[in-house]
Amino acid sequence: MLELIRHLCLLLVTISVLATDESFKQRSEILTNIVRLAHDTYDDLKTAPPSYDKLEPARIQVLLYVSSIDAVNEASMDFTVGILLHLRWTDTRIYHDKAHNLFLQSKLQSLDFDSENIKKVWVPDIFFPNEKKGSFHDIMTQNQMMRLYQGGTILYISRLSMTLSCPMDLINYPFDKQTCHILIMSFGYSDQDLVLDWMNLTTADDLTMNPDGKAIVVDSEVLLPQFEVKSVIPSFCNRRYHQKAGNHSCIQAEFHLARNIGFYIVQMYIPSMLIVMLSWISFWLTVNSVPGRVSLGLLTVLTMTTQSSSVNAALPRVSYTKAIDVWMSTCLVFVFAALLEFAVVNVLSRKESISGFSLKNVFTLPKDTDKEDGPLNMAEMTVPLDGFHEAEAQKKKRFNKRGIVYAIYVDMTARVVFPICFIIFIMSYWLYYVNAE
Repeated sequence: MLELIRHLCLLLVTISVLATDESFKQRSEILTNIVRLAHDTYDDLKTAPPSYDKLEPARIQVLLYVSSIDAVNEASMDFTVGILLHLRWTDTRIYHDKAHNLFLQSKLQSLDFDSENIKKVWVPDIFFPNEKKGSFHDIMTQNQMMRLYQGGTILYISRLSMTLSCPMDLINYPFDKQTCHILIMSFGYSDQDLVLDWMNLTTADDLTMNPDGKAIVVDSEVLLPQFEVKSVIPSFCNRRYHQKAGNHSCIQAEFHLARNIGFYIVQMYIPSMLIVMLSWISFWLTVNSVPGRVSLGLLTVLTMTTQSSSVNAALPRVSYTKAIDVWMSTCLVFVFAALLEFAVVNVLSRKESISGFSLKNVFTLPKDTDKEDGPLNMAEMTVPLDGFHEAEAQKKKRFNKRGIVYAIYVDMTARVVFPICFIIFIMSYWLYYVNAE
């Protein structure tokens, strides 16, 4: 009994396989006959758009499925995308009366073209005006398909990757928002012969994203490290192209991107803030700590210069000032001002008296003569042992202490003024650029 059941199962599987193979063979023969009959009737089946002789424009509907957005490069101002390009049009030349009868007899709703028959049918001469480089995918076979529906509607799908130009305005970088486009046009036909339209969009006024049938679909797995895709909007862009008379039908996909600020906060803003605060340690060191204060000031200035250079190394050399330039330049001014503050403090601490002090005295060399005793004799100098000049020494020491006191006052003022000014700058900077459009 078990052996009989096994034989019956094998027989059913064999019949099913043979029926499937016969069905496939039948569909392949029907498609071959339809294409052959169309070629016998129309010589321009492969070379010209539908209704080209009737002076009617062929209407091509386009749908984009964005499978990946690989990179947005500010330096070269371009972005790389991977898309599935869907084209749909009606060609009555291939859906002739005999093709209609074959569809009815076989009860088929559609026929899929093989790679050989695709080459025998006209395909729109689509190109991308802002493309820098692109390629079709052909692993393991060419990633394209064509399907013929009842009524003569043809659906063509092809997978390709492209790097497209994307001019960027970096004046608010890294708080910027960019808009990149995918432009689609016909290369050889004007709008009198070929018209492009978005699939599921009926008129040029209806440009809202239809939730039931979007003309541009972005894969839910698409994630960018620095940008967030806020919206994708289909629109139109008819324009004149090369020497042929008339405008060319053009459609474009607008990708509205907003930059994520998290990376720049961690890698740029927080380190530069810490460097500026590190320079304030100089105000808490004693006036006589000359090596420590000089080393700290020079270190912070050089560090800020290096960080500013590394930030701009990955950006194009634009002629305007970016938001990150304002931040880095201001931080550099703060650390440089801290170094200058020490220079002022050091000069004040070495003055015997603050009276009569002016900027001119800073650049005046000390004289080598004494008003009372004449020129100093550097070869013979005597030091009294009886303390005769002790009162005069105490007087000079008192004047020196007075200069140090003024230097300490400058340090104490800098401890308060520098942080307050920096906090005001931070608040003004972030309020302005975060709300900037």
